[in-house]
Amino acid sequence: MAAGVLLDTSFLITLAGPAREHHQVARRYWRHFQENDIPIFLSAIVVAEFYVKQELPPDILRACVVLPFNWDDALRAAKLDWKRVRPEGIERDALKDDIKIIAQAARADAEFVITGDTASFYRFCQTFKEAGEVGFKALKLDDGFDCAFFNGGQREFEETPPEEEDAQP
Repeated sequence: MAAGVLLDTSFLITLAGPAREHHQVARRYWRHFQENDIPIFLSAIVVAEFYVKQELPPDILRACVVLPFNWDDALRAAKLDWKRVRPEGIERDALKDDIKIIAQAARADAEFVITGDTASFYRFCQTFKEAGEVGFKALKLDDGFDCAFFNGGQREFEETPPEEEDAQP
């Protein structure tokens, strides 16, 4: 049975950057993963991308299962049909790390990947999912936090504001 979530680089950048647009959404997901003991996978490829601009905070690193990119991951990445997801005018080099991360998520049997990159990474994941090449669900920060992804579609009850409680029969 699939379990866990693999973090994309854009998710980590958003989580670590309080000024980023979806920072609070990323924090909410992070808390949910930790409070519900959801395994958090971190690809060595994501670490390499993240460290280009900043170091990974130790508390984030301690909470993650670091996945080295190995032989089986490489074979899985090679089998993904990257030509199907390549936008016009983009060379293969621009895709190769995303494809490797997606292959790692599939090999780790992650239930989810989470990203802030809606334009490419999320779209790549969706394309591979629709083709049956991966089994995980891609979550994007643009959609906000939704616990329904984790509990069979059940949404949380929203609290009724006090002024509305007084007006109800």
